[in-house]
Amino acid sequence: MTDGRGVQTVRQVLDSVGTEYRYHAIYFTYFLAFNGLVTFRNAYFDEIGLSGSQMGLIGALLVTGGLLAQPVWGVIADRTGATREILLTAALVSGAAVFLFPAAAYVPWEFPLLIVATLAVSVFRAPIVPIANSMVLSAGLSYGQVRGAGSLAFGIGSLSLGVVAPYFGLSTIFYLYAAGMAVVAVLVWKLPNPRADISPDLKRDALKLLGNQRFLLLLVIAVIIPGAMAGADAFLSVYLRRLTGGDSITGIAWLIKTFTEAVVFVWLSTQDFDNRTLLTAGGVATVLAYLVLGTTQVAALAVGVLIVSGSGVALFFYAAVNMTHRYAPVALAATAQTLLSSIGMGVGRAASELGSGWLVGTVGVQSLYLVLAGAATVATLVSLRFHVTRLRGVIAGRA
Repeated sequence: MTDGRGVQTVRQVLDSVGTEYRYHAIYFTYFLAFNGLVTFRNAYFDEIGLSGSQMGLIGALLVTGGLLAQPVWGVIADRTGATREILLTAALVSGAAVFLFPAAAYVPWEFPLLIVATLAVSVFRAPIVPIANSMVLSAGLSYGQVRGAGSLAFGIGSLSLGVVAPYFGLSTIFYLYAAGMAVVAVLVWKLPNPRADISPDLKRDALKLLGNQRFLLLLVIAVIIPGAMAGADAFLSVYLRRLTGGDSITGIAWLIKTFTEAVVFVWLSTQDFDNRTLLTAGGVATVLAYLVLGTTQVAALAVGVLIVSGSGVALFFYAAVNMTHRYAPVALAATAQTLLSSIGMGVGRAASELGSGWLVGTVGVQSLYLVLAGAATVATLVSLRFHVTRLRGVIAGRA
């Protein structure tokens, strides 16, 4: 009787929470849970004796599985309108699959099982963020404010893990993810599905989307800059460990970076900047941050410049997600976001994870950041193409 009343109370509380705040809670919980797989994943693998190349391969597979799965999830979501059901499945299955990571330490075929775990988590985690992004924008909610909650949670989680992990072990990151996905599933349970187009001409809309030169240009840029960010993030804990000789500063560094992201995301939601300008500004900030990380030997400066790095993340992703929503036909809102995440960001992240692992083993972790700065510079220069198009429009309008 008491248990029944408890469940009923939880349901009543969830029912009373508005859709916007439910999305805030979903993003907060997801990024709180997922942060460990980003910030301490390679530190854990380093601890159990994996090489830099093995870490890079796992990182690449973590992205590649999602790269292949995301477009499929997006098409299913747009075709059926079952976005809530997809998010629920993704949270539950990826949350269960993550237990394979700590289990691998107890079997003789450790590395093969780690690969299986990586692919399982990757495929089922893949639709969570892009489809949630599509649902937020389709509902007319502020992406900046909702995504800001995720960035704040990411930083809090990183700081907490920096304290907790030394006492309970780095394998804590996997149990945190599983618990977080259980909470996400509860929060997703009563989300409303966006209204689906009852008869979308997917072929027509797909051709329209893929024929949009601005969207294709955005995908090219999204291959490079988020790819550089992925490589930088994947080895930040290793970089700081080599610089300081320990892991105590890693949590603080991530908190600074992600708190900056959260502040900038929320601030952008109150402004009316041109997204093309924000895209380029995000690239510039990323280049500057990685140049400093690639040259300094001062720990305080390395941590401080993460403010610039975090600003770059917020500027770039805010612009890219909103530009994608603008370019996409209504019937392909989710598909467009999954294409941005997979063909755009996913390809770059997979290549960066694999290449970064090789670079760390070849030239060292600090020199990695100089290479990433060079790649981000190329993409930032490519983003100037958006401004050429805008200037032509202004000139034509005056004529």
